[in-house]
Amino acid sequence: MRTQLISLMWIIRLATVPALLAGCHGPHVCCDPSFVSKQLQCRIGIQPEVVAPCRQVIPAGVVLEDGLSEDEAVQTALTNNSTFQATLALLGMAGGDAVQANLIANPQVLIYFPSGSKEGQYTLYAPIESYLLRPTRVKVANREYRRVGEQLVQNGLNLARDVRLAHTDFVLANAQAQLSREALDIRRNIVELTNRRLKQGDISELETIAAKVDSLNAEAAAGVQQQVVGLAEARLASLIGLPTLDAPLSPSDMTLPNIPPLDEKSLIEEALACRPDYHSAQWAVAAAEQRSTLSRWLFWRVDSVLDVRDGAGYTRTGGGLRFDLPIFNRNQGGILRADWERNSAQHTRDAIRDQIVQDVRTATRQLRQAQGNLTILTHDVAPAVKDALEISQKGFADGGTEYLLVLQTTSQYLDVRARILDQTAACLRALAELERSVGRSLEAGPLDVATLVVETTPIKVSTTM
Repeated sequence: MRTQLISLMWIIRLATVPALLAGCHGPHVCCDPSFVSKQLQCRIGIQPEVVAPCRQVIPAGVVLEDGLSEDEAVQTALTNNSTFQATLALLGMAGGDAVQANLIANPQVLIYFPSGSKEGQYTLYAPIESYLLRPTRVKVANREYRRVGEQLVQNGLNLARDVRLAHTDFVLANAQAQLSREALDIRRNIVELTNRRLKQGDISELETIAAKVDSLNAEAAAGVQQQVVGLAEARLASLIGLPTLDAPLSPSDMTLPNIPPLDEKSLIEEALACRPDYHSAQWAVAAAEQRSTLSRWLFWRVDSVLDVRDGAGYTRTGGGLRFDLPIFNRNQGGILRADWERNSAQHTRDAIRDQIVQDVRTATRQLRQAQGNLTILTHDVAPAVKDALEISQKGFADGGTEYLLVLQTTSQYLDVRARILDQTAACLRALAELERSVGRSLEAGPLDVATLVVETTPIKVSTTM
């Protein structure tokens, strides 16, 4: 019995030797849980926080009472948006897959206990191919981890773009509501002027009725516009993850940031170098190539065998190999599938590249068009219309101008003010699209592509027993 125990102990010790060697000299997975946060901080200057489910957190530095700025809205959304926080879990899942890929297969032990004339037999099977294929499996997992990480960064940029668009709609709706109230005040002033001139006998009662109707229409429009503000606020609150906030959101002023001159060709080159979804597609191709390589060896099964036979008065030990004969199955279907998956990943990468070029070109030209329209309206049209309105109102008050001219100049003035708001919002929307298309904040200046290569922290997985 003592001899049998000694033989079994030697079997267990020999089984741990490959695991120890693999743990000391094998490859290590590279996973950085803060990869997404670092990338977003580098690209847009905002770092999201990870919050527990069913919680709403106001990030440090965000003050809702003084008006929600665009950057504050984005930071709040990256912290509280449940959909984005749910996708961040994919990075942890990919990390688990990487850790699993680094593990080696367990050895197998076959034991026949001695009974009667039957000798005891202890056989160890250690899978050799598990040690040899582990580096390739780890390469696949590492590339898949980076693919998921880059895609999550793109998700963050997409969310930032959506929040900026919603914030622009909210600020625009509030500005239009203020303009509608200003229009109502102008209409009421005209009503007072018409009533005064009616008492003086300068105009007919028909002209006063027209002024009153215009005032009532302006009042109705102001009420409708206030409802638009509420709808825009609800959409923004949902995006930033604060749909149940008790206090209403206060919009900030609609201002345009200082944007340097845009060169479309340079922006396209930078986008192809910086866009995280293009990086993700490139990592997907690299992972598919490694899978294609690995598929050519998955049929291989080779075990090293250590056999110990223990009989009455003797112990015999021998070694050998156990392997499959690849006569019928050499993973032909798996190889074919892996090759086509690589082909699909390459075409997907090229499609994303073409989409990036289109996105940058479209956003750049939309921004230039909106900036041109806004320049004409603010520098040429608005001053002339404002002067015309003042002159017509003064003339109408003095009795030298017809009401029809006052109505025309008032409509022109309000229309120009509304168009200026629309074009300012168009500039902000195009800027949000362009920053998402390039993959960085344009106001901060060009990125050093080398800063986007984040050194990941290796997680050393011990396989000792």
